[in-house]
Amino acid sequence: MQRFFTVISLLSFSMVSLSTLGLAEKIDSLGAIVNGKAITCYQVNRDKQIMIQQIKQSGQTTLPTDALLSRRALESRITQTLQQQEAAKLGLSIPAEEIDNAMSDIESKNNIPAGRLPDVLKAQGVDLEDYRGTLRERLLTNKVINIAVRSKLSISEESMQEYYRKHLANPKPIREVQLAQVFVALPASPTPEQLIKMQERAKGIYTELMNGANFKQIAALKSDANDAKQGGEMGWFFPGGIAQQFNEVFTLPLGGIAKPIRSAGGFHIIKVTNERMHEAQTGKSYDETHARHILIKLPESADEATQAKIRHRAATIARGMKKSSDEEFATRAKEISQGPSAGRGGDLGWFQKGQMVPAFETAAFAMNAGDVSDVVESSFGLHIIRVIAKRHINPNAFEAHRDRIQQVLTNAEMQSQVPRWIASLKANAVIERKGCN
Repeated sequence: MQRFFTVISLLSFSMVSLSTLGLAEKIDSLGAIVNGKAITCYQVNRDKQIMIQQIKQSGQTTLPTDALLSRRALESRITQTLQQQEAAKLGLSIPAEEIDNAMSDIESKNNIPAGRLPDVLKAQGVDLEDYRGTLRERLLTNKVINIAVRSKLSISEESMQEYYRKHLANPKPIREVQLAQVFVALPASPTPEQLIKMQERAKGIYTELMNGANFKQIAALKSDANDAKQGGEMGWFFPGGIAQQFNEVFTLPLGGIAKPIRSAGGFHIIKVTNERMHEAQTGKSYDETHARHILIKLPESADEATQAKIRHRAATIARGMKKSSDEEFATRAKEISQGPSAGRGGDLGWFQKGQMVPAFETAAFAMNAGDVSDVVESSFGLHIIRVIAKRHINPNAFEAHRDRIQQVLTNAEMQSQVPRWIASLKANAVIERKGCN
């Protein structure tokens, strides 16, 4: 059970049962007001207790001062409130089903039997509703960041080609590193005095770390990044998969810490916490087909006469689609297809052999681009297939890696854009800090 607790807490999903906090603050005791939204000292002190729990889990026996813990908890709550307000402006929410799916994912990743996560939490003294509330906040934060920041990023074809030439064109063993950071944020438009002050703060943190301070504890207490509560954990990165100004971290040994690195959003102190080597990957070329389909379901419970009517209807539709344009086929698929791809005009995207049921695959790969099939029957029902395009893939070519490269470079750009976005939220907000004792 202890193993479950450790793994889950690293994902920052652990919670402290509110009954154990011993909070005496009244609900109207305010820590801050953010754009008219009250942050209570109850919330701040709850966050502070969670922070203390996480520090203890990291093995630290000496805690920072209560004033420092309160200040960090308050700033974290202010940032979270700003993000929630942005989510409200965008009309975003997290339905219960999405939280259930996230909990199932946590069970899977941590080898917890399906449906047993509530039992694991209960055994640890964690209130299930508090846990779900924290999970909802995290999912909502991720959703608003994806819309407000990620969706606005544009990765150029040139930068993707450059990444391919540097890192993938000639396959070779590659080192992947796991990174953690302490981030010192700058205001959206810092004055020279603010710049100097934050730079000195970053240098002071770096000195502490070089003198042996616990990185996770320092990150939890002093980092301004969203990943602070996870000990500053940023994830795993390949060379080129992080913002360009951070590339020097790939020259660090395991356990190495880079001097403060300036970005548009502030200063980053980054540590290599783990590493792993990947052998050169090469593969055989293969063919792919891009197709749409109209699916007409054929219920097993239907009698022979009903099934005959359904097959006749499908054959009629297939004949009517033979000379249709791709746009006409897509429109018809939206109207009558009974498959999950109907909303996309029946678009199944690109697929290679082995990814579709045999009957569907055989028909699709035997067709030419622009062809529409006769009725093809599979275990899913009756298909009318239109092949949009075909291509031959060299697994070492740029096109085979294009989507992954775009994702890698987008994630790299997010490293600098998210802090800038948060700084802009604070700069444009009306924040009245009152503090909590």
